Amino acid sequence: MKQASLILNAVLLIAVTFLMVNHFKGPRASNVGGSSNAAAIAASGGSRIAFVNADSLLEKYELFKEKKETLTKKEKEADASLKARGKALEKEFMQAQQKVQQGLMTPNEVQQLEQQLSQKQQRLMADQDRMTKDLMDETQKIQDDLQKTVKDILAAIRKDKGFDYILSYGPGTGVLMANDSLDITELVLEELNKKKEEE
Repeated sequence: MKQASLILNAVLLIAVTFLMVNHFKGPRASNVGGSSNAAAIAASGGSRIAFVNADSLLEKYELFKEKKETLTKKEKEADASLKARGKALEKEFMQAQQKVQQGLMTPNEVQQLEQQLSQKQQRLMADQDRMTKDLMDETQKIQDDLQKTVKDILAAIRKDKGFDYILSYGPGTGVLMANDSLDITELVLEELNKKKEEE
């Protein structure tokens, strides 16, 4: 189950990074609010490039944090449930083994008990697979929703401020150094969190 959480973080970071690197062409006007950094970039008349710190975005985007916490809670609950059922099944196996060793069961009873325990084990494994798939599906939905929301907000900011490029800056990205005056992370966060409040 911990793998699902790690995969969620990795997938969402990749999704945000991908979105930040997308190229948006041609300035157009819109009504998105600005920050002092974004205004300075637009007014400078120089390069029309800005960047977003993807790590900060994921850390401070309230709706993403809530969804991540909900998913982590579901993962822990599923893990605890599976462990409890696994321990109960292990206890049944040990009790059955003791009965067989003490000669308290006929060969037919032993065969029936083996079948029952085998079926319980198969159900437990099937439930584990189903729960893992459900968590992965939910992770994918969170990623898709985040991707769409961030893309829409970046497109609106790009139109409003006239950027040619909005890059992602942080570990693992192609941008090695950046001028802090080009950072629009706070503006993007403001728009993301405003959108959450409106919903």
